[in-house]
Amino acid sequence: MRRKGVSPVIATLLLIVIAVAAAVLAYIWVTGYMGTLQAQAGAQQVQERIKIEGVMMSDEGTIQTVYVRNIGDTQVKIVAVYLLDSGGSVLGKIDQTTTLSPESATAISATTLPTVTAGKTYIIKVVTARGTEATYQFTYRP
Repeated sequence: MRRKGVSPVIATLLLIVIAVAAAVLAYIWVTGYMGTLQAQAGAQQVQERIKIEGVMMSDEGTIQTVYVRNIGDTQVKIVAVYLLDSGGSVLGKIDQTTTLSPESATAISATTLPTVTAGKTYIIKVVTARGTEATYQFTYRP
């Protein structure tokens, strides 16, 4: 009896088919997993978003009002407003609790913040209860 095993050509083809099938399965699994991660990250980004629309100043260099808008899909609770110098050091803070509905705006009184100096750059930072931050940079020019 002359029985031979599988020829080398057929064995090579079988190994290639198995490797390609394994690669396709791995690709399908990875793309499905990445899609799930991106969907979760996207949902977190649209939940809470705020924007500082402007700052009203007095002639003496006192910040009068900070205008904040909720541009997200959920209600936000503003808990603090900071005045920072251009290096990021905190110059003043307002502990403010204001609730904003989606697509609404508010004016936060900021008269307790320190007076700013003409020609210097400052940053206003608004922080929510969940830690979302919005910043607004300006140079005071009387």
